[in-house]
Amino acid sequence: MKKIELLAPARDALIGIAAINNGADAVYIGASAFGARKEAGNRLEDIETLVEYAHRFYSKVYVTLNTILYDAELKMAEQLVRKLYEIGVDALIIQDMGLLQLDLPPISLHASTQMHNYELEKIKFLDRLGFQRIVLARELSLKQIETIRKEVKAELEVFIHGALCVSLSGQCYLSQYMFGRSANRGECAQACRMKWTVKDKSDQVLVRDKYVLSLKDLNMSAYIDDLIRIGVDSFKIEGRLKDANYVSNVTNHYNSLINNQLKINNKIGRLSSGEVISDFTADPERSFNRGFTTYFAQGRQKELVNRESPKSMGKLLGRVKKVYKNELWLITAEELHNGDGLCYIGEEGLEGIRVNRVEGEKIICNEILRLMPGTLIYRNYDHQFAMQVEKSKTVRKIGVEIQIRAKDGRVELFAEDEDKVAVEFKPDQHFERAQQTQQRERIEQQLKKCGDTDFVCRSVHYEGEEVLFMPVGVINEFRRVLLIKLAQAREVRRPVVRMNPLDRQVPYLPYIPWQANVVNKEAEAFYREHGAVGIEAGFELTEAMEGRILMHTRYCLLYELGYCRKQFPVQTLNFPLYLCNDKYRYRLEFDCKECFMKILSSGKS
Repeated sequence: MKKIELLAPARDALIGIAAINNGADAVYIGASAFGARKEAGNRLEDIETLVEYAHRFYSKVYVTLNTILYDAELKMAEQLVRKLYEIGVDALIIQDMGLLQLDLPPISLHASTQMHNYELEKIKFLDRLGFQRIVLARELSLKQIETIRKEVKAELEVFIHGALCVSLSGQCYLSQYMFGRSANRGECAQACRMKWTVKDKSDQVLVRDKYVLSLKDLNMSAYIDDLIRIGVDSFKIEGRLKDANYVSNVTNHYNSLINNQLKINNKIGRLSSGEVISDFTADPERSFNRGFTTYFAQGRQKELVNRESPKSMGKLLGRVKKVYKNELWLITAEELHNGDGLCYIGEEGLEGIRVNRVEGEKIICNEILRLMPGTLIYRNYDHQFAMQVEKSKTVRKIGVEIQIRAKDGRVELFAEDEDKVAVEFKPDQHFERAQQTQQRERIEQQLKKCGDTDFVCRSVHYEGEEVLFMPVGVINEFRRVLLIKLAQAREVRRPVVRMNPLDRQVPYLPYIPWQANVVNKEAEAFYREHGAVGIEAGFELTEAMEGRILMHTRYCLLYELGYCRKQFPVQTLNFPLYLCNDKYRYRLEFDCKECFMKILSSGKS
């Protein structure tokens, strides 16, 4: 049976535990250094706490070491990897090939999407090299993923939800160029979320001060069945900077979608154990989102960006019906609550309103409103839902069946969980025959009470002609010992994946360009070992920044603005086009044959 994985983000250990409780088969988290989200680092002690909790459910913990490393950092990175291995981390997500030259323990390695895992030949190289898993580029279509699946043996990880980088991952240098903050070092300043003006060669403005690079968020809810059919191994939620409410809600949502597919497909299962017992109905629209897109899942489409705002829009409620001072009436089917946050697109972009009180159809807000009837209103903070998720008692429980056998005044207890892990317990005590026939039922009911353990008892079967009298305290103690033994046996039986030795004979390209992000001697040595004779230094090490491709993206402004040269060969535009703000002016290049856009450094405005 093929086992699939729902992979959730964890800013810290507590959020990681919330993700596991809501159905994550694995979580990924940053260590104290070298993660692509520099603000989401964690102490080893906290990661160890998360590892211990995750392993109880056969869930896994992956640590992100997915930045490029300078020479002076390699030794520290090696030491960190060894410590992570010692505390039981299941895999590392890496970008820098220099790590492969170090003396690492046999920990499983995943090729980060920061390696620019878009072209088939690059992915096949990583596969032949020996990576256990390859994290695919977000820009790939379902058809492309299906082709890759047929060509490689490694596990494939695909993003299904969360923020989208407009550039191909690992190929964005705009932040480094503008602010000296490298996206490949976990320091991205998110220049793509800034306002930009688009001009032509003669400075005619096509778009003025809009968020033309700020992509909406990915939501692949409609394609989970397709990805399962294709053979994707891991379904990844983006968001290592998101809070516990967001992670709980989104993870819970995809856990339900995947489980629904399992009900109709008996050839697949989940990587981890346990059932989520939830007390809220998940809805991604009620958490942070910039509006949703399926990106390139079914090919190129328009409206990939929200030009008006890079902030969370939330869920569309409806249109304004009437406004009077600070009172608002909406045409909506949604129920509003005191404390909700509403927003709309105004003259200054996204503007917010707080709901002080709801009186029937009338919404009393915290300010005088200047809205016109017909204005679209969104809810970007659902107070009642947020409180429901925050106070949620959602838990995860491993199903277990208990059997008790009675003979000659003694009992034997057996337990078997949903993973077929079985234990037995044979206490020394001798018991008298019970005087009341309902004692059998009492024993079964008491054994079924698993309390706050990781287990939920699905059934108890009492076997034996004689019914023995057993005090409640004794039954409880027997159950406690039995479940402790089961937990210990589960740890012994827990599947552990180790990295096989890498294939040092796999050839690669003879020339390694600067976009390969080589910034240390060990990465150079790696590529030379695999056949390279020419290696350019990475962008972060060069002073020759002018004329470089700062961003390489499958998203295309021509297509977004309705000027696609494939669809409309006769153009009135005066090329080249430029992306500008008060300080910078970047030239745009359009590779219409391959359908890519490039942003080039071309000096200041």
